[in-house]
Amino acid sequence: MIAHIMRIRALALDVLFAAGAIAQPAKTPTPMPAVPGTPVELANMRYIEIAPGTGAAAAPGKEYTVHYTGWLRDGTKFDSSVDRNQPLNFVQGRRQVIVGWEIGFEGMRVGGKRRLFIPFQLAYGEGGRGPIPPKAELIFDVELLDVKDAPQLEASVDVLPIFIDLESKVLALAKAVPEDKYAWRPSAGAPAFADVLLGIPRGNWLLLSQEPGAIEVEPGKGRVLELIAENLASIRKTLETARPSLFNRDAMLGGKPATMRAVYTAVDSHIAEVLGEAHAYARMMGIQ
Repeated sequence: MIAHIMRIRALALDVLFAAGAIAQPAKTPTPMPAVPGTPVELANMRYIEIAPGTGAAAAPGKEYTVHYTGWLRDGTKFDSSVDRNQPLNFVQGRRQVIVGWEIGFEGMRVGGKRRLFIPFQLAYGEGGRGPIPPKAELIFDVELLDVKDAPQLEASVDVLPIFIDLESKVLALAKAVPEDKYAWRPSAGAPAFADVLLGIPRGNWLLLSQEPGAIEVEPGKGRVLELIAENLASIRKTLETARPSLFNRDAMLGGKPATMRAVYTAVDSHIAEVLGEAHAYARMMGIQ
């Protein structure tokens, strides 16, 4: 009899759960073991909607134009784009601003205004920065002025512009030095000017292929220019057409594990170092 009553009660509860009359208890997903204790909240982002906007929505990955004024909890104003009459532009999701700003504009539309209350974990952390003291909760009044598509960045944005600048300077110097000066050396046993310049393709081949590049000894100006131009043009083409995945690939740099982004950064540094040495040679030869 008792068993029969229990079955009826269980059936009744199932019906109520299915109908939503009784809230079902939260369950831990089967593969995840349950743990005892109460969840502790560390950071709580809050805001007050001052005025709703009616323009374009603040969608993820878009470029926002905003006005803002920031205060500490004690009412100290530490920054204001309004006072400078200079709005701030940033692209959501690219970590150009504090985390509280990355999420604080969600749901806003152009023309809208909010007061954001940002805990220190989503602002400048335990250390603070500049006028921001350690563990400071920040309060911002923000106004969303514009939302538009963000400019697309090349995958090589942090290495290609430097490389192109170095390439032009290397070729300009190599062309400016007369043919007869390519064999000049500051002292017996020192590298000739041609050898200094050829350090560029030799070093690049070593960095990119982990193998030294074989180059004929002390070639003339025409051949030096040709080798350097071919090597630099090949690298530039790779950087201009590279996908983001290229720079995340595993590589070796100085005998240690690295990424291809680190390798191409080292290529820039190597070219700059050789260019500096070549300029020193040119000054000693009286060529500016």
